[in-house]
Amino acid sequence: MARKLHVPIRMCLQCRQRFPQGDLLRLQCKDKKIQAFDGIGRSQYVCVTCIENPKLVKQLAGRCKCVKESHEEIISLLKELRADDR
Repeated sequence: MARKLHVPIRMCLQCRQRFPQGDLLRLQCKDKKIQAFDGIGRSQYVCVTCIENPKLVKQLAGRCKCVKESHEEIISLLKELRADDR
């Protein structure tokens, strides 16, 4: 009898819905900047539909204690990650 593999479930930071881990984008705070997860440290998960939500940028900046000038960087990073995900 075949054994089912465990699928990790994670929660989106913005909408609080639960998804399989592979369906979410994983972000990390490093040196007060948001970036794609590099394998070390804590991270946040964001679903693809929430990337377009303007409140997400403010929430990520608050969690990372980013300065306001970096909001444009966060927006461009999210767009880049979304394009890579497709």
